[in-house]
Amino acid sequence: MENQQPIPEKETTEGITPEKHPTQEQKTTEEPAATDSSQSPKKKKKRGRKFLKISLIVIKSLVGLFLLVAALISPVAHWYIEKHSKELCHRVVTMDDLTINLFKGSVEIKGLVGLEENEKDTAISFDRLYANMTLWRLLKKQVQLTEITLENPNIVIVQNGNRFNFSDISDFYKSDKPKEEKEEKSSWIVDLQNINLSGGRLLYRDAQVNSRFNLKQLAVSIPQIYFNTEKTDIGLQLKFENGGSLDLRLLYVMENNEYDLNAKINRFEVDAVTPYLKQFLNISKLKGLLNADVQICGNLDHILEVKAHGNTELSGISAIAPDGKTLASVKNFQMDVSEVDTKQKLFHISRVHAEGCSFDYEIYNDHTSIDDFFAEEKTAQDTTATASENLTADTTARTEKPIQLKIDDITIANTNLNYIDHTMRELVNIPISQINIHTQNFTLDHPLDIQLQAMVGETGQLRGNWSGSLNNFSNMKLNVFLSNFKLPTASPYCVEYLAYPITDGLLSFVSTNTLDNNYIKSQNKIDIYNCKVDKKIKGIPTEYNIPLRAGVYVLTDRKGKIELDLPVSGDVSSPNFSYKKIIFKTLCNLFVKVVAAPVDFIIKSINGDPDLFDDIQYAIYPQGLGTESADRLNKIADAMKEKEEIILQMQQSLNWEENLREYALFNAKKEFYQQKHGGKQLTMEDYDNIREIKNTQNGFVSYVNGRISKEVTGDIYDKCISLYDRTELEQQIKANVERRNNMLIQHFTSLGISRNRLETLPLGEKKTPPGKTIVSFNVKINEEE
Repeated sequence: MENQQPIPEKETTEGITPEKHPTQEQKTTEEPAATDSSQSPKKKKKRGRKFLKISLIVIKSLVGLFLLVAALISPVAHWYIEKHSKELCHRVVTMDDLTINLFKGSVEIKGLVGLEENEKDTAISFDRLYANMTLWRLLKKQVQLTEITLENPNIVIVQNGNRFNFSDISDFYKSDKPKEEKEEKSSWIVDLQNINLSGGRLLYRDAQVNSRFNLKQLAVSIPQIYFNTEKTDIGLQLKFENGGSLDLRLLYVMENNEYDLNAKINRFEVDAVTPYLKQFLNISKLKGLLNADVQICGNLDHILEVKAHGNTELSGISAIAPDGKTLASVKNFQMDVSEVDTKQKLFHISRVHAEGCSFDYEIYNDHTSIDDFFAEEKTAQDTTATASENLTADTTARTEKPIQLKIDDITIANTNLNYIDHTMRELVNIPISQINIHTQNFTLDHPLDIQLQAMVGETGQLRGNWSGSLNNFSNMKLNVFLSNFKLPTASPYCVEYLAYPITDGLLSFVSTNTLDNNYIKSQNKIDIYNCKVDKKIKGIPTEYNIPLRAGVYVLTDRKGKIELDLPVSGDVSSPNFSYKKIIFKTLCNLFVKVVAAPVDFIIKSINGDPDLFDDIQYAIYPQGLGTESADRLNKIADAMKEKEEIILQMQQSLNWEENLREYALFNAKKEFYQQKHGGKQLTMEDYDNIREIKNTQNGFVSYVNGRISKEVTGDIYDKCISLYDRTELEQQIKANVERRNNMLIQHFTSLGISRNRLETLPLGEKKTPPGKTIVSFNVKINEEE
């Protein structure tokens, strides 16, 4: 207090009105003011303590309040969400536990269950969801979640048409306010890191087509999703319910919407897509596994413009019909894609390989098994027409750039096909096995060369090659080579069209076909070995009347072979052109000709002399067959031994008037000779001597003149014929004709030819040389028609 200075009077009285003097009480009250200057540090210190105390109280209150909020926010939020979940998300939601840590910026939910709209079925559930946020980054307008972990989610998605089991939720959140035409771009940055999903299950069901996808053991690992200019790297792994897995890796740049997706599918059971295929295919189940590794990149602003490459493999594929029958199966299918660019319409496939394909191709009167494979269209006619018009318009608009398709190598190996025809009287079942098809550099507009090999039936070997372009079928080449095909396999067709069953035989067939501006030139060479045709089935109406059995027999050579050349030509674009009709017409004409005149074909088939079956001339009056004719008859017998089913027909022809005169002359000479030799029994030598008697011999002429009446005039023939009755001469001629027939029959039977293979026909009308009788030969087939 010693250092305290007196306050000047001016300062102490400043501000006081002079007329008014303070009372004693006032003085006492105002005394501290006189000492204020000396006590201000203490007062300031005291006031500072008071402010600090108040601040601490406020801070403690705030901290207490924060701690209270931190302590209560979890149970309150838990209670509020469960109580008001219907109001918040249009669903009933329950949780086992909810923990909100305001200090860490984390949220943890355990045992969440969200029900369907019916409040009975579970729509979503998970064991645990954990998320951690860096709170201070909110000050920088940045939402940063350093961890998002979801454990054992169970999600059910049900689709019915264009509605889902969550559509009511989206409808609930829909705003009635019209959307603004242009929204301002947000300045906030979203940074999601360490996103992990484990042990999850996703069930998708399409109620409309009754499909079901059950994905289990979902595993998602995403290092970072950055909703700004950085690349987003997303990884997804999951396992399917019945085995197999899916591994996705996505790189996405939000700034320009570019993405790069790698998808790896391992042993995915394709039966999951059966309900969708049922809309197009008439199947009950599709079995098999899918493996794929595909890389796709593009831009979400141009969703249809993508670039891709990768490979796909299908194994153990089989399509099952509603009756349980396997319609088709593929052991293994592989496709390696080098490049796909939809913008440039470029599709470059390096390899297509299919192995172990198997299916039945069945033909019925009004449909085929291919028709049965596809489901019936349910679209109304007008809708179809509209869609067709739209498609046409769309196609027209996009035809400025053609599709560029190239496949470096196509191989179809070890494929089996059963060709079954139910339209014939007898069922046709021809197995075509070990089919191998190969081509390289396959395109839509450049020339191709396709090679084919297969087994047809049990033993038939088929080879073929086709050369041409897919955009020009008016010009092409096709060569087909078939060998050792068993003919009985195709017997039902022979019965259907010709009424002849084929019981044995092998067929080899070579066909070369050239199509030039729709005009075909086809050379077809048929080789048949050991063909056996049964008797014609009576009572069956046939399209073609061909004597097949007889024709086959005639055409078969001594080695059991038939060789035929069947050329075909014509304009294939003509509505009247039919390859089948041309072939059958050619065969019909050939077989009719063969049967009508089989001699030349038989001679050719046995490699015999061209004149083997020519006529043989005999003297009018028979005295044996003669050495020369006997030699020819022996050769005919040899031919009949090679052709065991031919019947030899023999027919004599003569000139009746000439024969009457010759027989009368011969009788007169014989009687003259017998009179001269005392009526002896004539021998072959005598008959030769009789024939040596000349018509002008004096003794003979005198003998005749002595026997005729004076009224008879004319030459020696006229005189001789007057000596005999015409009827007796005719009977004599017929008897000698029969005698020669018997001589011929006896000769052939002595050589081992069965009597029932020899026929003698009534006298013919062929013109004969003077003084000669001829024997004509013909053959027919021993066939019951």
